[in-house]
Amino acid sequence: MIYQIENEKKKMKQKDSDDFSGYLSEEALLELIGQVEREEMLRAPVHLKENVLTQIRKERSAGRKRQVFAYRAKVMIAMAAALTVLILMPAGSVEDERQTFLSKQTTAVSMEQAAEERQKSIDDKWEAYLEEQASGGVRGMIDDIGARVSRFGKRLSWDRDVE
Repeated sequence: MIYQIENEKKKMKQKDSDDFSGYLSEEALLELIGQVEREEMLRAPVHLKENVLTQIRKERSAGRKRQVFAYRAKVMIAMAAALTVLILMPAGSVEDERQTFLSKQTTAVSMEQAAEERQKSIDDKWEAYLEEQASGGVRGMIDDIGARVSRFGKRLSWDRDVE
């Protein structure tokens, strides 16, 4: 109340002064400086520091939670990819295929028949590879899972930011 009355007096003095530019005259400025030195005009809220520090802690913990979630999601995707590769891997080993190929080669009547069988095997494997690539294969499936987990993580962090 007292502050408003003093403000009104200053406005009246300012209107009475010859300078209409809107700035305080030197006398009014010196009076304002003296008043501020004698008594405080505004005080900060009592709990301002605590509130600011609390908000900073919340933001940091939310950032850490997002980082931990992203790390866990990456680990889970890597585990799923490893399990998928183990499941989809053929049951026989590479040496079994070599032995099968060698036994087929020795039973072939001529070198031409062995070459034709080998070319047919290569063509069959190439067609299977092309079919897998067309369907996206294991890598396409894993990339899709990774993209979905990333979107879910972003939505989750966005929902927490909104709260």
